[in-house]
Amino acid sequence: MPSPRQIFEDNIRPAVLLLQVYRLLDADDRILTEGELVDALKSVVHADDVEYVMVIANEVFLGMVRESAQVHPATLRRATLCHLLRQAIVISSTALETFLPALLRQNLPTVIQAMGRDFVPTDDRGVSEYFRDLTFSLDETLRLMGDPNAALYISQKILGLTKFKYLSSRKGVHVVARLLGLNHPWKEIAEHLGRDKEELMRVLEDAINRRNDIVHRADRSREDPEGEPQEITYSWTKQAVDTIQHICLALDELVSQRVKEYSSMLESPMVSV
Repeated sequence: MPSPRQIFEDNIRPAVLLLQVYRLLDADDRILTEGELVDALKSVVHADDVEYVMVIANEVFLGMVRESAQVHPATLRRATLCHLLRQAIVISSTALETFLPALLRQNLPTVIQAMGRDFVPTDDRGVSEYFRDLTFSLDETLRLMGDPNAALYISQKILGLTKFKYLSSRKGVHVVARLLGLNHPWKEIAEHLGRDKEELMRVLEDAINRRNDIVHRADRSREDPEGEPQEITYSWTKQAVDTIQHICLALDELVSQRVKEYSSMLESPMVSV
């Protein structure tokens, strides 16, 4: 089974690709259809003088769209290309949604084995609120008594709840990190990255909120659902995608280190499990 990190990297890769495609195709609406450059490129591909072509030229890309491609000029305008940016936000948010449960699935049984009933931070309001609907029946409780696989069963029960309650927000990151042994998740993530904690949380929350606007209202704001789609820029989108990447990779590294410590506890002859 692939690791949580591999799952995340596979899922966010299309978002990075969409950013790259946007960067290649964005010519600030200066699509060339005539002139010396167009004529020169036509001669390179032996196109007829009467063939309608569109040339994209910017700092990183020079390309020509031939008539047979049947691409309408509006397709290459920034207003249309911005849909690539919107989908990059949706994809990166989905990558986060799949990463957090995968991180729990791989590491939570070890944490439960090492910490026992203390694996739940009872003094954490965010964790308590997230799991307030998690209950165990009498049969389940009796089953867990003396069950050598109790840690796995409890972790699967917790993971079952995550199928109905999303973990994509900054609160979701906090809950997962707390369950996996980080005492001050956002503080530790920020220090690991050398970034400001509040800025990290704000960028993530803005990206998740924008994802919801895109998916549920075609990128119209919640305050004005009948209005025009919100503007979106390459720089803002790249910041959001990069920040989601940085948060997930930092969390993976921090949790891996903590789980190694728990594994050492379990292997120590001084620990009774």
